[in-house]
Amino acid sequence: MRGEDFDLAKVSVVVPIYRVEQYLEQCVNSLLRQTLTDLEILLVNDASPDRSLEIARRFESDPRVRVIDKPHGGLGDTRNWGAREATGEYLAFVDSDDWLEEDAFEKLSAAADANGADLTVFQFVRENVTDGVSRVCSLPIDPAASQEETAHRVLAELIGPGPDSGVWRSVEMLGCAWRRLYRREWFMRNHLSYYKEQEIMLEDLPVSIQAHVLAGRVLFVDGAYYHYRYNPDSLSTRYRPGKMEMLLRCYEVVEHFLVSQGLQEEYGERHLAWLLRSGAHSALVNVFSPNNPASFPGRWKEVHGILRQPLVRRAAASGYLKACTKADRLIRLVIRTGMTLPAYVFYSAYSRSLRRDAGKK
Repeated sequence: MRGEDFDLAKVSVVVPIYRVEQYLEQCVNSLLRQTLTDLEILLVNDASPDRSLEIARRFESDPRVRVIDKPHGGLGDTRNWGAREATGEYLAFVDSDDWLEEDAFEKLSAAADANGADLTVFQFVRENVTDGVSRVCSLPIDPAASQEETAHRVLAELIGPGPDSGVWRSVEMLGCAWRRLYRREWFMRNHLSYYKEQEIMLEDLPVSIQAHVLAGRVLFVDGAYYHYRYNPDSLSTRYRPGKMEMLLRCYEVVEHFLVSQGLQEEYGERHLAWLLRSGAHSALVNVFSPNNPASFPGRWKEVHGILRQPLVRRAAASGYLKACTKADRLIRLVIRTGMTLPAYVFYSAYSRSLRRDAGKK
């Protein structure tokens, strides 16, 4: 642990820990091997029931490592806990089943310093655990665009899809906390705080949107420094009860922020498109997860409830997605009818096709 005689670390890295005994050692070792040695590594145990805390304790002999054991609160709460404990100039979040390139924080902090960035966005490598294929996931940044123009484009895509999205529609994990480096003083001064995933779906998306709006300078760098462990089988079969309600909560949080910043007129329709495309569409796919214990009557009721939700009706009535892709128009058409039978048939078939294609990307 850093004592009073130590200067503040250059980068504080918050690692939330929960049920990761299989992966934690690889994650922490990738941090200890960083070429930037001036790190503060906060291993924040979220009352994990496995051996994760025991494994984390093994690293306490390194003065850069602090282990924090807290009551269970979920991922967002654990990130917030670590951020409050952090003392470094910069702040980063690393999921405990992922790992980083050895020069990640040396290069990222140097780039942030050189550009006076409050927020630095970088690329990542998707590690498919099913087939072992690694793929670099980069932002399709126009090389002729300025950093300010790119920042405006990324903010728009975080808020929702639009007719101008083009290749940005294929961007993965754009709103994730872990693909950003934050200037810590700026992060805390703006009271950025993650939401509890028990209450809100995509708990880091609102914070990423807030960060992009509030940052004095946003920097985008080319390097793929982060390795994200991707399990397509888990993603395609997992069922989340109450998913529509949690996505609606995410929409409402972002909408409130946009209104508070005077951005609702500019981005309101785009955000409604997000509610339809990433909200209702995703929730309807979720109904047909093989892990949904509900029988036909229960699934029928769930589909009907999503279709009749007032905000979903409002989003479906908007013509914004009519100018987008064929898939957008089809999804809008199915949801806009408000009819349970065609939506049930369509999403039952669509979900089966997704499971067949899982892991092929």
